[in-house]
Amino acid sequence: MTIHLPVDLEDSLRAEVSSGHFASLDEAMAAAVRLLLSVRAQGELPAQRDMSLGSIGAMADSAEELDEIVADAYRKRREEAWRDVSIE
Repeated sequence: MTIHLPVDLEDSLRAEVSSGHFASLDEAMAAAVRLLLSVRAQGELPAQRDMSLGSIGAMADSAEELDEIVADAYRKRREEAWRDVSIE
């Protein structure tokens, strides 16, 4: 299995191994997954939504609302007075 982590998490994981808390990256990842499953089993951590789109992913179930927000932002942008200033 190949796992791709954000750089900050990978650095933190490597630091844990380097400091002797874990014998290997595999051991550290296994401990992290065990902790995740334990916390989730206790109901303290909800299932994470697909955030592949960043914060917009949080609105995956609200497409119409997101469309309204974007349309409103474009409307306000067109109404900005500084956009009418002549450069000539």
